[in-house]
Amino acid sequence: MLTKFEIGPSDALMKSQEMLSKAIWIDLLAPSAEERDVVEQEIKIELPLHHEMYQIEFSNRFYVENDAIFLSVNVVTKASPVPEGHVVTFILTEKQLITLRYSDPNPIQTFAETIEHRKCYVQDNFDIFLLILRKIVGSVADIFELIGEKTDELAMSLVGSTEKLAASEHNKRLNKILRSINFLQSLLGKGYQCLQSLGLLIAFIKDVEHQSFAETDLKRFQTLNQDITTLSRHGEHLTQKLNFQLQSTLGLINIEQTQIIKIFTVLAMIFMPPTLIASIYGMNFHHMPELDYIYGYPIAILAMLATAFLPYLFFKRKKWI
Repeated sequence: MLTKFEIGPSDALMKSQEMLSKAIWIDLLAPSAEERDVVEQEIKIELPLHHEMYQIEFSNRFYVENDAIFLSVNVVTKASPVPEGHVVTFILTEKQLITLRYSDPNPIQTFAETIEHRKCYVQDNFDIFLLILRKIVGSVADIFELIGEKTDELAMSLVGSTEKLAASEHNKRLNKILRSINFLQSLLGKGYQCLQSLGLLIAFIKDVEHQSFAETDLKRFQTLNQDITTLSRHGEHLTQKLNFQLQSTLGLINIEQTQIIKIFTVLAMIFMPPTLIASIYGMNFHHMPELDYIYGYPIAILAMLATAFLPYLFFKRKKWI
């Protein structure tokens, strides 16, 4: 789908029905072959293919070609039920911005919806580019806030899991906590990936010498770069919190497993002496004096009970059971 935007009256950004050459922002969402051909012929550029956008080499993500700057960044497109991230390619020409994407990232979608319902004042394509980047950084900030809230909820769940609950309910709670930690770690990783690619983008723009970038434009990236740095540090803090929650949960599981093993060990020690007595008198030898005793059977039973009770009493005093 091809959507065109132009600067209307009072410098307000609005959808355009004019020719591509007059549009200031061209948004390509999963473009067809015909739409790609039209843009390439009108703008005189070669759009990267879908698989080329996902290459991890720096030179394939950030480069200058035919006086156009190509910048590919990772964007978090969905937070739930499964975190998803996709690549968006920004193409900056002297007077136009082209966004090429094969998904519908929430930041760009939100920005496009904002334009339809509220006036957005811009001066050039660089303003639009910077606004979209701010939307992307803002979405990562919202994701980190969500992770922080969920992490605090996990802490309260861990405190509640130490209370006396039924074994089935306790296991369900621990399994739920582990699934939540896994989800939050995956979402945090997507946010980190987005911030890292944005940091590389800003570094590339500062290094490249291009006629589209004035010194005043580059200074406007300072605040954005500070936001990225702050979010990265906050993400490190969230990573530490999630790791602590994970270690705490695994610690509780290990304690439960230790308790189960201890119970089996105590039971084995309790029943070991009676088993020894029963094994002795279960042997088939003719010359066993106790077999002729009238009270041999009850004496053996009492001996087994006594040898089982004494270890139980010992473990009870030690508070092992």
